[in-house]
Amino acid sequence: MSDTTIGSNNNTTTDVEVGRYIARWLLTITGRDKPGVTSSICQLLDEEGADLLDIQQVTIPPLLVMALDVGLPKRNAELPRKEQQALLHKLERLAVELNLTINLQPFNPAHVTNSDNLYAVTCLAPIIKPHALQAITGALAQMGANITRISRLTEHQLKAIELTVYAPKGLGQAQLKQALFAVSNAVQVDIAVQPESLYRRSKRLIVMDVDSTLIQNEVIDEIAKIAGVEEQVAAITLEAMEGKLDFVGALHKRVALLTGLPADRLQEVFKVIRFTPGAERLIKVLKLLGYKTAIVSGGFTFVTDILKERLRLDYAFANTLEIEDGKLTGRVTGAIVDRQAKARLLKEVAAKEEIELAQTLAVGDGANDLLMLETAGVGVAFNAKPIVREAADLSINQPSLDVLLYLIGIHEHEIAAFDKQNSRPEHFM
Repeated sequence: MSDTTIGSNNNTTTDVEVGRYIARWLLTITGRDKPGVTSSICQLLDEEGADLLDIQQVTIPPLLVMALDVGLPKRNAELPRKEQQALLHKLERLAVELNLTINLQPFNPAHVTNSDNLYAVTCLAPIIKPHALQAITGALAQMGANITRISRLTEHQLKAIELTVYAPKGLGQAQLKQALFAVSNAVQVDIAVQPESLYRRSKRLIVMDVDSTLIQNEVIDEIAKIAGVEEQVAAITLEAMEGKLDFVGALHKRVALLTGLPADRLQEVFKVIRFTPGAERLIKVLKLLGYKTAIVSGGFTFVTDILKERLRLDYAFANTLEIEDGKLTGRVTGAIVDRQAKARLLKEVAAKEEIELAQTLAVGDGANDLLMLETAGVGVAFNAKPIVREAADLSINQPSLDVLLYLIGIHEHEIAAFDKQNSRPEHFM
């Protein structure tokens, strides 16, 4: 049966029973957006005894596209066909009144998808080009995954979109991530895959690495510059990156090079430390949403204590430089915050706050963060090393930390509204 466009002479319907409805229609409404469209349509449907079973609306100002799933219940089955035709004519008159086009067609809805197989696929880039979206959606189609909804998360440029994807049985998050990871690299778009579940929007704790994550600097390198041992520290860091030293061994060797540095010179670090763009905004928005916030660092407490105070964080953990007679001894005191400690601290904070691990979000960039990312409900690799990107649940390679807000479904206009009331430059001094 062909579609019926209101205003034509081809008004038809169907008497085929679908479930408990004698007729089931899909109304598609297009035209210039204006106040009162939805109200007028719903008033007419209500007056005619029709049920509204689903409704979706998209606006690309000034245009409106709306789809309505409408059912005529069995209680009206005894109505003569001309009564059903009368509804079509009323819709025709309403379309003229509102200066809209209303397309009507018989509707037999597809089988309801299993929510266990629904995923949110978030795409992030400075701008998402058509060829990039073609590659992403093409990869999904090749796997048999169907897109049920596309939502734009940014206002003026297409920088972030969210696809709601139904995956066929047997195709899980790991397979989706693996297939889209290659596409992500090819088209330079970050692609995050998350189960579309209650937990995605109900995170309650964020735990973040500090150096090269929350801040742009590596604190040990900045201290080394002050102490005049920058090259030696860099050589030890290279050994660690090549696997010749573990984190703890590298930490002890680098700190030993700082022996004798006057402790008051550590304050010079704050002249060069800068937050990663979007860091303060991210923390403030999450705190407004009720998140608990923590930082766990392989760096040092003299920095994390300031960060905790500045950002009003709930928790901060790091290594403590030993000081005697006003100078660094070249040693650290207490337990070392290494990869095992980071994962353990995440669990301890979650337990203390009575938060399920599924409701935790961890963010980091280095191998020292891997266990923490694996332990969290969602582990995010932020501008990370390749080994971390491949292991993490989500990988983000954007300059700004606040893009993480898109991963929990927050829209750009909501962030902009927050900014109007919370404007502040992102630097220390």
